[in-house]
Amino acid sequence: MNKDQTNTLAEKRDAMRKNDNTYFIDAQTGQGFDADIFLRDYWQQKPVVIKQLFEDFSDPIDENDLAGLAQEPEVDARIISNVQGKWHVEQGPIADFVTACQGKWTLLVQGVDKYVQDVTPILEPFSFIPNWRLDDLMVSYATNGAGVGAHIDQYDVFLVQGKGKRRWRVGKPADYKEVFPHPKLRQIEGFEPVIDVVVEAGDVVYVPPGWPHDGATIEDSLTYSVGYRAPDNLQLAESLAMMLDKGAHNYRFTDAGRTIQRSRATVNPSDVAALKQQLIDAINGEDFTLALLEAMSEQGIPEYPLDNSVTLEQVSNEFAAGISFIPAPGVRALICDGKRGLPRALYVNGSEFRFAKSDQEWFEVLASGSVLNAMCCQDAPSFTFLDTLTTLINNGYWEWLEN
Repeated sequence: MNKDQTNTLAEKRDAMRKNDNTYFIDAQTGQGFDADIFLRDYWQQKPVVIKQLFEDFSDPIDENDLAGLAQEPEVDARIISNVQGKWHVEQGPIADFVTACQGKWTLLVQGVDKYVQDVTPILEPFSFIPNWRLDDLMVSYATNGAGVGAHIDQYDVFLVQGKGKRRWRVGKPADYKEVFPHPKLRQIEGFEPVIDVVVEAGDVVYVPPGWPHDGATIEDSLTYSVGYRAPDNLQLAESLAMMLDKGAHNYRFTDAGRTIQRSRATVNPSDVAALKQQLIDAINGEDFTLALLEAMSEQGIPEYPLDNSVTLEQVSNEFAAGISFIPAPGVRALICDGKRGLPRALYVNGSEFRFAKSDQEWFEVLASGSVLNAMCCQDAPSFTFLDTLTTLINNGYWEWLEN
């Protein structure tokens, strides 16, 4: 991009600020970033650029680390490139970077938070959104001029800029024409931006579901995409089907007390209502609540069980000796406090761990994801808590904190 183009872009950006400064927040001013105001005015309502949410941002990962992850078969990665106007998509694992990285290209790696502990601090400023809504942290490295094209996502995303500079354009929701320049690439033809901004390290662009956006790299850069999940009815129905398949609340239709009707071909509205009520009763039952909680906690975390399982006695002794434990990369637990019809339980990646009210303080510390040791609570941990911690360690969900 030449100097004239940069000046033109700066003028457009300044004009937009004057016309509608509600699309911009400067986190380094006296006003700063306020999570309550963000949820009230922006979340799922309109996009916003948060300037310098991360002060003195330093990348916790680089393009070489990303390339290493992209070679692993269990990691979801791809390279999207544009060579002389033609789009290409190379799905991971990536074996030949020389061939895949042609023209203007972007390497995208999903779920980096599940493999690299060092990226966890990037998620901290967004902790006002519940754990169950967070999907993953995707990290992308793009060369000068690269992007994936204008597109629309059906989920919320915070786009955190790492090193380099990137131009983001965001438009309003509308009926845009979809195009498929490659079988694995969905784009839209174009949109009129309400945001047109160049972001630098530490800046964040929030884009709600349904708002078109397009990012183009001005200089080689890293972007951290904090993506959120929003289950649709089909996904919720899958949880219901799985519960019913196990036999829980899977009752058959009954119609004792039926009366004669004129025509056997006529559908009685009361029968339709009774069938719907049968399903409603299953949804309102405790079994579906538990199925939902398990689904909400499911993260697709890769399990790395210990080669040599530890015993409850070993964990208890190490805990008493002052050894500390932390969640494995990407593990985000959910907890219910036993109120309003919910169980008193911890949920980790689809597994439930019940506990007594007397253990709640310890389990809350465990669910917080902070460093766990014997000094966290005044009372000594119970057998139930230590047994749960042992199971989590053996499943690879918690691990020893290395000094």
